[in-house]
Amino acid sequence: MSQGRRPQWNLRARVGALVWMVLFAAIHVYWELGGTVGFGDAEKTIPEVDSIAAVAFTAAILLAFTAGFVLIALSMRPVEHRPPGWVIATYSAIAGIVLCARGISGLIDTWLRETGLADGGLSGLAYQQIYGVADPNTATLWASCLMDINFVAGGILFGLVFMTRERARTYPGWQEQLIPHGEAGPWHPGPRRW
Repeated sequence: MSQGRRPQWNLRARVGALVWMVLFAAIHVYWELGGTVGFGDAEKTIPEVDSIAAVAFTAAILLAFTAGFVLIALSMRPVEHRPPGWVIATYSAIAGIVLCARGISGLIDTWLRETGLADGGLSGLAYQQIYGVADPNTATLWASCLMDINFVAGGILFGLVFMTRERARTYPGWQEQLIPHGEAGPWHPGPRRW
């Protein structure tokens, strides 16, 4: 990717990640309100919250999602009003890795159950524990796979935000571009790197 096209690709990746987050939140709100689209014949649509650990995990996910949404939304502002580049780079790298890991592990989990290699998949849970039915129909399994693919897609979008970020060190002659000749001195902190 040429340096001139990096900002264009970064903007596309940020918009894509923002749209993904809005759609992701919308479907979860729909499910929380009792919607069943995407669950096939599953009887359980809302996971049981039966421990303080489950509550803490849910709160951590909501906090991470909210922080990510705010960071991506703020990154759409003019450069001088954006959060520091290292914050967006760190969040997008972590989000990309976690979302891809979640999606890929979900696909492997279903594959292991369906091939009979492991009745409990990676998670150790039977279909009865996950969906509320011992033998889910094809629509339920496809919906589950599509949700896992959706996690991978979100991970790829955040990975693109990370890979297309502005990096001062990637520009040839970056010192000359950031510090005009004659202005650099012992008092000048020099360019920021992230």
